[in-house]
Amino acid sequence: MKRTSLSFLIRSCAILLAISLAFIVGPAAAAPITMPIVGPGSQISTIAVSGLKSVSGDNDHHISSVFVETLRRDLELSGYFRIIDPHSYIEDPQSSGFELGQFNFADWRSINADFLVKGSVSADGSGIKLTAYLYDVAQQRRMMGKNYSGQPNDAARMARRFADAILEAATGQKGPFDSKLGFVSNRGGRFKEIYTQSIDGQDLFKLTDNPTINLFPSFDRSTRYVLYLSYKSMEPALYLADLKERREARLDSPHGRVIGGTISPDAERVVAAIERGGTTNLYLITREGAEIRQLTDTNGINVSPAISPDGQSLAFTSDRSGTPQIYVMPLGGGAAKRITFKGDYNTTPVFSPKGDKLAYQSRASGRFDIWTISLGGGEPMQITDGNGSNEYPSWSPDGRYIAFSSTRDRRSRIYIMMVGNRKIISALTEGNGNDSCPVWSWWLGD
Repeated sequence: MKRTSLSFLIRSCAILLAISLAFIVGPAAAAPITMPIVGPGSQISTIAVSGLKSVSGDNDHHISSVFVETLRRDLELSGYFRIIDPHSYIEDPQSSGFELGQFNFADWRSINADFLVKGSVSADGSGIKLTAYLYDVAQQRRMMGKNYSGQPNDAARMARRFADAILEAATGQKGPFDSKLGFVSNRGGRFKEIYTQSIDGQDLFKLTDNPTINLFPSFDRSTRYVLYLSYKSMEPALYLADLKERREARLDSPHGRVIGGTISPDAERVVAAIERGGTTNLYLITREGAEIRQLTDTNGINVSPAISPDGQSLAFTSDRSGTPQIYVMPLGGGAAKRITFKGDYNTTPVFSPKGDKLAYQSRASGRFDIWTISLGGGEPMQITDGNGSNEYPSWSPDGRYIAFSSTRDRRSRIYIMMVGNRKIISALTEGNGNDSCPVWSWWLGD
């Protein structure tokens, strides 16, 4: 039993374990239009993202380039837009205007643009001011606008926030790009380290740097804290990193070896998976490591904890039925309810942002695929295509996307998928090494 349990433990200790900008909404001339969720074979809207008009001088060009390239990348990743090649643009943003009446919509209709982004940027010793507008080319109207202020190195984040605003204007739901991706990678050598980056691949940051194995990052709602598992003390232990204060604390338990965990949305509690004598159970502890209560008490394995967005429920993997399956229970304690019945190896559950669904990985023929299931009942749905092994799902904060790791291109990479149509849009990571265990943060605060 012990060998089987430890083998399962290694395979299934799971995922998700473990800064200002102001804006003003521009006027709209008519009722907002919305786009349906893109489905297989449906037409994606075209959008032109023009360079920003420079208001103050030469330094504006670099800021404009960063903003525009970041915005184009995020809109591509959204799956809703096709970016029109800038080489086909007729207008020069420096000689044309960006307000209504200062440019010709016919120049953009001629290149088949459905939507248009124009704006301006100015920089001085105190920082930058950036204005961006979204236009509906066919209706020749401005859909919305935003004004941002900050420092030059804020330009990329301004673009991400504007990408989120574009999705909200066009679909009725805010986009997910003003957020962070955490993941595990051995790109720096043979050891696995924790990294964070923006969803579009910028701002890569190496959180850990020790010659050992680091696994299973998880964010709190504020993205101030990252919980992760590390072997840097020669045995597995949980570490809670405070990104604001740039310090971390080790979380131990008198009950045995801590081999996994996840942090609550409010960062006040941690669910730790603790192994002793071949069995693993889940404990609720404070952020400082003090025990609150034992959550599971079986003679098998209980791992892969995930806390619901409201902090009230816990999903986890347990072999109490004979095979690894997904269960849900109140975080305050109580009976566990089995959720998965299809498949004989289901693990790494994670709640959707609304808390009404779970995504998880299920094994068949020696490899994993990503599935979703409603907590209200119904059949599970396979959302990856069986290409490679697909593991460690993590929902975007808006619930429209899932990040996951996959070996479909031989090396393990992090990919983004649109859940509604099961369309894999792009890889989010690149380079040497293998990337796994993604965790998608909540939206960043102001």
